[in-house]
Amino acid sequence: MENLYCIPGSSPVTLSEEFLWTVAVADADEIDQMLQMLRAATVYASQWRNSFAPAARLPGDVLLLIFEHVLPGRHTCVLRTLSQVCRRWRSTILQAPLLWRKALNLADRTMWFSEVLRQTRTVPLEFFFDIAEDYTGYAIPNLTTVMNDHFWRCVSLHIEGYKEDIEEIVDSCITMDKAPLLRRLSIHNISCSLPSTRDGEAEIPDTFLSVLAPQLVSLHMEGCAFNWNIVCSRLAPRSPLLSSLCVRNFRIQSAATVVQLLSLLESFPSLKDLRLQNSFFSSEADRNARPHKVVLSQLTSLVFESSTVAGAMLLAALELPSLTKLEATIDVGPLSTDIHQFMEGVQLATCRMVHLPYLYIYYGHHLLIMHSNHHHHFPTLRMTFKNWALRDPAVPDTRFTYLIRGIADVAVLWKTQDLKVSLLISIERCLSPGAWAYFLRHLKMISFISFGARTPVFLIRTLLLDAFRDNEGIQVRSRLLPSLKQISLPSIPELKILIDILADARSQVGIPLAVSTISRVRPRHTGPPPEVVREIVRDWIADPMVHSIPGDSTWFVDDEGMDSDEADEIDELLDDLDDIDDE
Repeated sequence: MENLYCIPGSSPVTLSEEFLWTVAVADADEIDQMLQMLRAATVYASQWRNSFAPAARLPGDVLLLIFEHVLPGRHTCVLRTLSQVCRRWRSTILQAPLLWRKALNLADRTMWFSEVLRQTRTVPLEFFFDIAEDYTGYAIPNLTTVMNDHFWRCVSLHIEGYKEDIEEIVDSCITMDKAPLLRRLSIHNISCSLPSTRDGEAEIPDTFLSVLAPQLVSLHMEGCAFNWNIVCSRLAPRSPLLSSLCVRNFRIQSAATVVQLLSLLESFPSLKDLRLQNSFFSSEADRNARPHKVVLSQLTSLVFESSTVAGAMLLAALELPSLTKLEATIDVGPLSTDIHQFMEGVQLATCRMVHLPYLYIYYGHHLLIMHSNHHHHFPTLRMTFKNWALRDPAVPDTRFTYLIRGIADVAVLWKTQDLKVSLLISIERCLSPGAWAYFLRHLKMISFISFGARTPVFLIRTLLLDAFRDNEGIQVRSRLLPSLKQISLPSIPELKILIDILADARSQVGIPLAVSTISRVRPRHTGPPPEVVREIVRDWIADPMVHSIPGDSTWFVDDEGMDSDEADEIDELLDDLDDIDDE
């Protein structure tokens, strides 16, 4: 019985007799020492065994790539968890400042943020600050620390805020006038609390825009007042590599004159991407001045929003030999001659672009859109005219005539092959009699026409008159659209009859024309018999009243198409207008 209580009857594992005897004769202190040695041996054996695991045998650089992949941006919890897996992982993470840079979060507690910042050592830093994301109240003190002590190693800085604290940071906390690594600077919705000469509106401090940043390639300022002359005289000479400039304003007080803008652009010869929204206007001095040509040899993308006159002056003063993308949103002015001046500027700006194969002309939502090339492929040309309200019919309106003739004069469109048009009859009525003919003579390579929900009946009339003159032996200067092969149209019986008459007339002069229709989901209202429609159309062609329409005005309007495919396409174009800041 005594043996039962003193010495175990059998060992749980197979052990040597010598070891068992040593245990049997050992006292308590000696057994404690044995247990400590056994635990250390177990740990050592476990570590050695773990070294054969696939994850433990990964090279250090591969392990870092995995950590970087699983680590979400501006989040330190995952990094903490990974560092507690094993000694090797912890050592690897502590020696990886790039991981700590990715985990930097301005919203973290100040002590932890300072520790993470210390772990980044001297690697370049990237910061994104939005006051809306400051859910802890620590972001502003942490940002102050960065701007005071680490601004010199910032490579990317985005600041967005609406509070006075942010204004104070931008106003006073930069203690260094050098940012040797800074490549991207973005400032949004900040107006610093400084005395201003512009109707009480404050400006971004001149010191902030005077920082020496020789590597700066991207500058984005949105909703911020600033001194244009400071940018031109101080920032531009210190940032010769700047290739992307975006300025978006919401108050005209923050805008520059056209002459000021041209002076600024001339200071940035390396510009490749330029985006301007409500950032410049045409002053009285601009109208009287004759600005010299500004050559931006590397500029490939120009996107802007302005008035018609200001846009015309800007385009006329720029020489853009490398341009592949031009998008302009124009607030139509009261004078129709402005459209003519603007389209002349478009002709000059795009004269070296490659030819564009697609053209879409659309009116809706008080917008008149001319869009060339689609699916966001380069090159791209798009003009959006805002506030194109229909005027009193008794008042002559030549704006659309100037626009159509201006489009026809854009050389890069002369080889257009696909044309899509959707226009209200009330818009077409504003055209002068020979406008469509002028347009079609210049875009003579068109082989396919697609009509949208609102059929341009006077465009069709122009083609009909051209075909009938050939049939009647009347001498014409040149046949319109000799390459036209196919027309696609909504499934409207009256419109189908009209296009069939056109196809018959063109086939008689040796130009066959295929006609395809888009099927309807809902049945259309019952119209007059086909014979009646044909007779009305023929009378309409012979009618000397050029601005009349055949039959009922609803004949050529696709009520279903206005609610379906075309509406979706226009919504997509309108969404693109909101992308004036990036891509």
